[in-house]
Amino acid sequence: MDAQEKTITLTPSWKIFFWSYFFGILLIPLLLGIILLWYTIRKHRSISYIVSDRVITIVEGGFSQNIDIANIRKVETGAVRFGVGSIILKTNSREAELIGLENPDQLRKLIEITIEAELQRIEGERQTKPAEPKFTPGTMDRIDYLTGLWQQGLISEEDYENERKNFESS
Repeated sequence: MDAQEKTITLTPSWKIFFWSYFFGILLIPLLLGIILLWYTIRKHRSISYIVSDRVITIVEGGFSQNIDIANIRKVETGAVRFGVGSIILKTNSREAELIGLENPDQLRKLIEITIEAELQRIEGERQTKPAEPKFTPGTMDRIDYLTGLWQQGLISEEDYENERKNFESS
């Protein structure tokens, strides 16, 4: 990552797992609740989203997937309950869902702004022109050949200088 690249790590809100926590607490007397709570906490802690200027990384459990910001074609907000919802990222080839995020509408707008900025950055890189070479192609080879002739004594120093000036002016 670049030193200037900004990243933010998002984790799902506990509210998305409300019913799992609720039934886990209710079922504690049957010991089934402990297993349900353990599973829910483990799942909750294993999900995170790392959003940078160029990539969104989705980490779930031991797996992660990267989505390039420039490849995202559409950003949608899923159903919002208790102030928590999901963001759906669509590319040409796949769809990814970021679940359990608070204020998903604001996050969607920020992601859309980031997409526009990344597309403008890429377009700016395409429009930059490479530096013009000082000499025309093949000129350096001809100068090297001329220098070799002069070093071997096959041409005089005056002829060498005159020819070299011709190459530099062309």
